[in-house]
Amino acid sequence: MKKQDLINIIFTFFVGFFTGSYLYVAAFAPTIETVETVVEEIGEDFIVTGEAYGGCDRAGSCPSFNIADNGEYRYVYLPRGATSQALREGVLPIDRQQNLRRYATPETLQEASQPIDPVMCESYIDGIDVRYWVQVGENIYQLDSCGTTIDPNSPLWLELSSTWEYFQLSQ
Repeated sequence: MKKQDLINIIFTFFVGFFTGSYLYVAAFAPTIETVETVVEEIGEDFIVTGEAYGGCDRAGSCPSFNIADNGEYRYVYLPRGATSQALREGVLPIDRQQNLRRYATPETLQEASQPIDPVMCESYIDGIDVRYWVQVGENIYQLDSCGTTIDPNSPLWLELSSTWEYFQLSQ
Protein backbone atom coordinates (compact mmCIF):
# COMPACT_ATOMS: atom_id res chain seq x y z
CA MET A 1 0.00 0.00 0.00
CA LYS A 2 1.35 3.38 -0.96
CA LYS A 3 1.75 6.21 1.49
CA GLN A 4 -0.77 8.31 -0.46
CA ASP A 5 -3.44 5.56 -0.16
CA LEU A 6 -2.89 5.32 3.61
CA ILE A 7 -3.26 9.09 3.98
CA ASN A 8 -6.50 9.01 1.91
CA ILE A 9 -7.96 6.23 4.10
CA ILE A 10 -7.09 8.04 7.34
CA PHE A 11 -8.38 11.37 6.01
CA THR A 12 -11.64 9.73 4.86
CA PHE A 13 -12.09 8.12 8.28
CA PHE A 14 -11.70 11.40 10.14
CA VAL A 15 -13.96 13.33 7.79
CA GLY A 16 -16.65 10.64 8.13
CA PHE A 17 -16.27 10.52 11.91
CA PHE A 18 -16.59 14.29 12.37
CA THR A 19 -19.45 14.57 9.86
CA GLY A 20 -21.34 11.76 11.60
CA SER A 21 -20.74 13.30 15.00
CA TYR A 22 -22.01 16.66 13.81
CA LEU A 23 -25.15 15.15 12.28
CA TYR A 24 -25.90 13.21 15.45
CA VAL A 25 -25.52 16.26 17.70
CA ALA A 26 -27.28 18.69 15.36
CA ALA A 27 -30.16 16.56 14.05
CA PHE A 28 -30.75 13.20 15.70
CA ALA A 29 -30.18 13.84 19.41
CA PRO A 30 -32.59 16.82 19.68
CA THR A 31 -35.29 14.80 17.87
CA ILE A 32 -35.06 11.95 20.39
CA GLU A 33 -35.27 14.43 23.27
CA THR A 34 -38.38 16.04 21.74
CA VAL A 35 -40.09 12.68 21.24
CA GLU A 36 -39.42 11.67 24.86
CA THR A 37 -40.77 15.00 26.12
CA VAL A 38 -43.94 14.72 24.03
CA VAL A 39 -44.56 11.14 25.20
CA GLU A 40 -44.16 12.27 28.82
CA GLU A 41 -46.68 15.08 28.24
CA ILE A 42 -49.26 12.63 26.90
CA GLY A 43 -49.37 11.08 30.34
CA GLU A 44 -50.34 7.80 31.90
CA ASP A 45 -53.58 5.86 32.07
CA PHE A 46 -54.91 6.74 28.66
CA ILE A 47 -56.02 3.64 26.74
CA VAL A 48 -58.26 3.47 23.68
CA THR A 49 -59.81 0.25 22.40
CA GLY A 50 -61.95 0.18 19.29
CA GLU A 51 -63.85 -2.56 17.52
CA ALA A 52 -66.10 -2.74 14.51
CA TYR A 53 -69.21 -4.90 14.51
CA GLY A 54 -72.17 -5.63 12.30
CA GLY A 55 -72.03 -7.18 8.85
CA CYS A 56 -68.39 -8.16 9.27
CA ASP A 57 -69.25 -10.47 12.21
CA ARG A 58 -70.54 -13.23 9.92
CA ALA A 59 -67.22 -13.53 8.12
CA GLY A 60 -65.21 -13.04 11.30
CA SER A 61 -63.47 -10.11 9.68
CA CYS A 62 -64.26 -7.22 12.03
CA PRO A 63 -61.14 -5.20 12.77
CA SER A 64 -60.18 -3.98 16.23
CA PHE A 65 -57.37 -2.05 17.83
CA ASN A 66 -55.93 -1.17 21.20
CA ILE A 67 -53.77 1.88 21.85
CA ALA A 68 -51.82 1.83 25.11
CA ASP A 69 -50.96 4.92 27.14
CA ASN A 70 -47.47 5.01 25.63
CA GLY A 71 -48.83 5.05 22.06
CA GLU A 72 -48.10 1.42 21.26
CA TYR A 73 -50.90 -0.19 19.31
CA ARG A 74 -52.15 -3.61 18.32
CA TYR A 75 -54.36 -3.72 15.25
CA VAL A 76 -56.18 -6.93 14.30
CA TYR A 77 -57.62 -7.07 10.79
CA LEU A 78 -58.35 -9.39 7.88
CA PRO A 79 -56.00 -8.67 4.97
CA ARG A 80 -57.46 -8.77 1.46
CA GLY A 81 -57.59 -12.29 0.12
CA ALA A 82 -56.64 -13.83 3.47
CA THR A 83 -58.67 -16.38 5.39
CA SER A 84 -57.42 -15.55 8.86
CA GLN A 85 -56.90 -12.31 10.72
CA ALA A 86 -53.50 -10.66 11.04
CA LEU A 87 -51.96 -8.66 13.87
CA ARG A 88 -49.94 -5.52 13.34
CA GLU A 89 -48.14 -3.77 16.16
CA GLY A 90 -46.39 -0.44 16.27
CA VAL A 91 -46.38 3.00 17.80
CA LEU A 92 -48.98 5.58 16.83
CA PRO A 93 -47.44 8.84 15.54
CA ILE A 94 -47.04 11.50 18.22
CA ASP A 95 -49.48 13.92 16.57
CA ARG A 96 -52.23 11.27 16.58
CA GLN A 97 -51.53 10.48 20.23
CA GLN A 98 -51.74 14.16 21.11
CA ASN A 99 -54.98 14.67 19.18
CA LEU A 100 -56.65 11.68 20.80
CA ARG A 101 -55.60 12.91 24.22
CA ARG A 102 -56.64 16.49 23.45
CA TYR A 103 -60.16 15.58 22.30
CA ALA A 104 -60.83 12.75 24.77
CA THR A 105 -61.44 14.91 27.80
CA PRO A 106 -63.52 13.47 30.64
CA GLU A 107 -66.26 16.01 29.94
CA THR A 108 -66.45 15.16 26.24
CA LEU A 109 -66.34 11.44 26.92
CA GLN A 110 -69.03 11.68 29.61
CA GLU A 111 -71.33 13.54 27.22
CA ALA A 112 -70.71 11.16 24.28
CA SER A 113 -71.13 7.99 26.35
CA GLN A 114 -74.72 8.61 27.44
CA PRO A 115 -76.82 5.60 26.36
CA ILE A 116 -79.65 6.05 23.90
CA ASP A 117 -82.16 3.70 22.26
CA PRO A 118 -81.42 4.13 18.53
CA VAL A 119 -84.16 3.81 15.94
CA MET A 120 -81.81 2.65 13.19
CA CYS A 121 -78.17 1.60 13.06
CA GLU A 122 -75.87 0.55 10.23
CA SER A 123 -75.35 -2.84 11.88
CA TYR A 124 -79.10 -3.55 11.69
CA ILE A 125 -78.83 -3.87 7.91
CA ASP A 126 -75.43 -5.61 7.66
CA GLY A 127 -73.55 -2.33 7.82
CA ILE A 128 -70.68 -1.58 10.19
CA ASP A 129 -70.91 0.19 13.51
CA VAL A 130 -68.03 0.86 15.89
CA ARG A 131 -67.62 1.00 19.62
CA TYR A 132 -64.80 2.35 21.73
CA TRP A 133 -63.69 2.01 25.29
CA VAL A 134 -61.62 4.98 26.38
CA GLN A 135 -59.84 4.88 29.73
CA VAL A 136 -58.79 8.20 31.20
CA GLY A 137 -57.26 7.74 34.61
CA GLU A 138 -59.46 5.34 36.51
CA ASN A 139 -62.61 6.09 34.45
CA ILE A 140 -63.66 4.00 31.46
CA TYR A 141 -66.10 5.44 28.92
CA GLN A 142 -67.92 3.42 26.26
CA LEU A 143 -68.79 5.16 23.01
CA ASP A 144 -70.89 3.40 20.39
CA SER A 145 -72.04 4.60 16.99
CA CYS A 146 -75.22 2.65 17.69
CA GLY A 147 -76.23 3.26 21.27
CA THR A 148 -74.63 6.39 22.73
CA THR A 149 -75.05 10.12 22.19
CA ILE A 150 -72.01 10.64 20.00
CA ASP A 151 -71.84 13.62 17.70
CA PRO A 152 -70.46 12.36 14.36
CA ASN A 153 -69.06 15.84 13.64
CA SER A 154 -67.29 16.30 16.97
CA PRO A 155 -63.49 16.53 16.99
CA LEU A 156 -63.32 13.42 19.21
CA TRP A 157 -65.38 11.27 16.86
CA LEU A 158 -63.55 12.59 13.79
CA GLU A 159 -60.20 11.77 15.41
CA LEU A 160 -61.36 8.26 16.32
CA SER A 161 -62.55 7.74 12.73
CA SER A 162 -59.26 9.09 11.46
CA THR A 163 -57.46 6.51 13.61
CA TRP A 164 -59.30 3.71 11.74
CA GLU A 165 -58.25 5.29 8.46
CA TYR A 166 -54.63 5.45 9.65
CA PHE A 167 -54.67 1.72 10.39
CA GLN A 168 -56.42 0.81 7.14
CA LEU A 169 -54.11 2.90 4.95
CA SER A 170 -50.94 1.63 6.58
CA GLN A 171 -51.70 -2.04 5.83
